[in-house]
Amino acid sequence: MTLLACLQAVPDARSRHRREYPLAGLLAVLVLAAAHGENSLRGMWLWGKERVQVLRSALPSEVWPKAKFPALGTFWYALQKLDAGVLEAALQGWVKEERGYVVDGKHLRGSKREGAQALQVLILAGQQWRQVLRQVAVPDGDEMGAAIRLLATVDVEGKVVSADAGILKAPFVQEVVKKGGATLAGSKTTNQS
Repeated sequence: MTLLACLQAVPDARSRHRREYPLAGLLAVLVLAAAHGENSLRGMWLWGKERVQVLRSALPSEVWPKAKFPALGTFWYALQKLDAGVLEAALQGWVKEERGYVVDGKHLRGSKREGAQALQVLILAGQQWRQVLRQVAVPDGDEMGAAIRLLATVDVEGKVVSADAGILKAPFVQEVVKKGGATLAGSKTTNQS
């Protein structure tokens, strides 16, 4: 399934009179801008605005029917009404093409407040498309528990899951293997952890 087909499957929660631009077209611009290194909504909007003619010729007319580029507020309103879980579910058809996943821990910069520790998260990224697909918080430094919860949210059957040494331990490997995947530490037939 193509990325555009997945985006077209996302239901539009905006009110009918606020749908001048199809949601799939707006999301396609954001995805393309992100793939080109933009990491803020304004940056993505400016990236698209500078390439409006290219986008108009590249995207089908049912996804991008207008010559005029939408205002930043149009993107903001569409994202504000969008259910992230619904978008995530719609993208599963595209994500299934991933050959493998990487699980990695991160401390989020700028999240440390008033003597508290910085927020720690685990991310699951695709090896082929190099996009973060899932993210979970690590409560009380329990990376293993967070890693197991993260694995519960994704189909790893037939895929290789890699992780750093702090996570790639017996409970994690056993969970991957139980779900039909493999790790660099073992596979369905060779895991001795």
